[in-house]
Amino acid sequence: MVIFFVLAALAVGVFLEKILGLAFSYARWNDPALFGEDWTLTTVLGYGIAVAAAVVAWRATRVRTVSLEVASELKKVTWPTLRETRAATVAVVVATFVAAIVLGVFDYVWAKLSSLVY
Repeated sequence: MVIFFVLAALAVGVFLEKILGLAFSYARWNDPALFGEDWTLTTVLGYGIAVAAAVVAWRATRVRTVSLEVASELKKVTWPTLRETRAATVAVVVATFVAAIVLGVFDYVWAKLSSLVY
């Protein structure tokens, strides 16, 4: 679960960095480089807010309890084998192609009928 919180903080950090960058550009504020060229103020703020949110979320007893319960329930799931997954994927792809062909035929027929009427 800790790895999930770290990955979630990284994803939220990237998101916040982009949002803060947009906000700074719309406000016409300068985004100075703090640590080299890659670490600007928006980068530090975005990742800082994301890390703080992840730490606060992890320290919240309810969030940690629910997260650990979800992880324990996922361990009980019977996951499909590779063969079952492959068969289900092939079935979905074939059904998609059949549906596309049927809809294409209907579209073609409807276009021909529409051209006769209009």
